[in-house]
Amino acid sequence: MNGSPRVGVALSGGGFRATAFGLGCLRALADRDLLRHVQVISGISGGSLLAAMWAYGPTDFAEFEASVVRLLQSGLQAELVRRTLSPRIAVRNLASTGSSLVTSKSRSHNRTDSLVAALSNRQFGQRLIGEVTHPGLATVLSATDMASGNAIRFGSHVSSCSPYGKITTPVTVAEAVAASAAFPALLPGLTRRYEFRDRGGETTTRTVVMTDGGVYDNLGLSPLLPGRSAEHTGHVYDLDYLLVADAGRGRSAVKAARFWPTRMKQSFEITHTKSQDAGRARLHLAGSSQQVKGFVHAYLGMSDDRLPVPLQDLVPRQAVETCPTNFARMVTRDVRAVSVRGEQLTRVLLSHYCPGLR
Repeated sequence: MNGSPRVGVALSGGGFRATAFGLGCLRALADRDLLRHVQVISGISGGSLLAAMWAYGPTDFAEFEASVVRLLQSGLQAELVRRTLSPRIAVRNLASTGSSLVTSKSRSHNRTDSLVAALSNRQFGQRLIGEVTHPGLATVLSATDMASGNAIRFGSHVSSCSPYGKITTPVTVAEAVAASAAFPALLPGLTRRYEFRDRGGETTTRTVVMTDGGVYDNLGLSPLLPGRSAEHTGHVYDLDYLLVADAGRGRSAVKAARFWPTRMKQSFEITHTKSQDAGRARLHLAGSSQQVKGFVHAYLGMSDDRLPVPLQDLVPRQAVETCPTNFARMVTRDVRAVSVRGEQLTRVLLSHYCPGLR
């Protein structure tokens, strides 16, 4: 093909399951010497963690992979509990909660700050969002602004939220990843005060409360799609190929819920699935309308019999679909199974749908 292909990679949310699955997808790219063509990497939650560890971590893939596997096997959950329950942090969080109850303002400190601290304890998390270790690579780590309902996108080229403008306050990678991974059922929204500059050049300072980026777009795909306008967002990328590492577990047969708690949970899951399906449809539309030269949708939850080419040693869907989406330590067996499935799916789909990508 003429020129160097421009590749965009989206790593979905899904806690450590997404981190492990995305690792396998990146391994397939590395083995085909395609990582050098990746111009932008976008991540949500567990995908943001992986994107950050690659973009701001070791440039050697083997060293990067070893660091990810170590983190998956050690986990973050126990460290978050230790940090949150330390006397100083517990008193601070309690005082923040009390102040919020009195003033009706957002809590200035909560458990999610322990995640920021845990990530800041690692070298990649200490970097500022613009300090990528791979020359020419752009990053997009997405969270959701609770007030406006819009995405807040932290990136090496620009950090912004469309209603407010560009963020001019320095942001660390740890802060961006923690905001993206603040799953509402487990972690409170991360509160930060940023300075924004709007398109007219006016500067304002506002407090934002950020929750999991998956609330807005769990695939992390939307900033990479063609047809976006620079008049409305700073995240516009001209790409030839899109690769999506989708750690969704797929559909499974369930009984209709009868009571309120399970009924609400099931209703949320249906809404979430519908949103996911819309994102996947937009990806297929971009491919069928030739807005991109090709795409790969490596989907953890896809039915094994839907692969375009049968794979004898494929890690089966049922071996990985129940792996949890929190940040608790993963056993070596699960790390290997989830990552190998990601690698296998990516290899097969790349060869079949993007044979010219090399």
